[in-house]
Amino acid sequence: MIKVESAGITDTGRKRPGNEDSYFVDESNCLYVVADGMGGHNAGEVASKLVVDTLKEMMGLYVCGDTDKIKSIQDVSIQASWLLTSVAEANKRVYRLSKKESACKGMGSTVSAVFVVSDKLIALNVGDSPIYLFRNNEIDMLSVPHTAMAEYAAFAPAGAQPLSERFRHTITRAIGIKKEVEPDFREIKIFTGDQVLVCSDGLSDKVKPEEIMDIMKNNSALNASRMLVDLANERGGDDNITLIALNITDDLQAQTKPGFTKTHANKNNEILRQLVVEYDTDDISNRVLVEDITMKGFFLETGEIFSMGQNIILTISDETEENSVMVNAKIVERRPVGVKLEFDKLTPDQKKKIKSLIDK
Repeated sequence: MIKVESAGITDTGRKRPGNEDSYFVDESNCLYVVADGMGGHNAGEVASKLVVDTLKEMMGLYVCGDTDKIKSIQDVSIQASWLLTSVAEANKRVYRLSKKESACKGMGSTVSAVFVVSDKLIALNVGDSPIYLFRNNEIDMLSVPHTAMAEYAAFAPAGAQPLSERFRHTITRAIGIKKEVEPDFREIKIFTGDQVLVCSDGLSDKVKPEEIMDIMKNNSALNASRMLVDLANERGGDDNITLIALNITDDLQAQTKPGFTKTHANKNNEILRQLVVEYDTDDISNRVLVEDITMKGFFLETGEIFSMGQNIILTISDETEENSVMVNAKIVERRPVGVKLEFDKLTPDQKKKIKSLIDK
């Protein structure tokens, strides 16, 4: 079972009078967002905050099942569709406000977001705020830099003179500049030991990816975050510095194969028991280990898509699979990492069998 250790931090730096960066860490839904605002006076701060607030609001609705306004996109997962739709809405709101308020005229923002669902990571960006993946001492940039320099380098013929450094931060795409925006995004499988960093250019301009990897490799997400901000400031702190560090870990308690029950002690020294659960719908048939089953229901960790209120047939059994019970359950809550199930209309005999499995 994939777990995410995360830490986010923002710092004004040593040269700027204010902070135009914004960030958001949603540990329950595994959503992580960094936005770097641009515009006169306080407009950049307004833009980046509006971007972050919109993604927080929209993704919160989608995760809870309010997906009526989601447009299905061919060859894109439903979770990526959520993120793309949220960014489109953020662009609409920033653009609308920039046209309505004279103080916000011309404002915009970058956005880089990471959304972790089960063992999948969706990375999306508009602008030049990078997203790095560190795996097995190798560096993969998950974001696409939308700058004049990067785009020229990608399409210039061999041997062409590179653009001068003054084009390094000339943004070619940003949230709120035009009526519509085109993000770049990737969906990848993640593994235990992976580390991810989302940051504004206040960090990436001062600290090399190799240095970031070395610091994250030897520290917790929180300690690494603090060390990286301090390092960027030591090297001038010319811009606002914002970052979110992610460490992908696992739950060793889930590393048994289906068909075998494993017990372990939690922090209160209570023995927790895992039972085999088979579940069936019209489209899905699967078998998993589940712990903390109560007489009311349980949380099912899965990357599969279920609808709110959907009925599921469950078979719950012990390690021998000789003692089992078949019950109906209903989806009462959705999260990126799974769904909460409540048993539906249990008979006295079903209740007795569930209790014997839990108490055994």
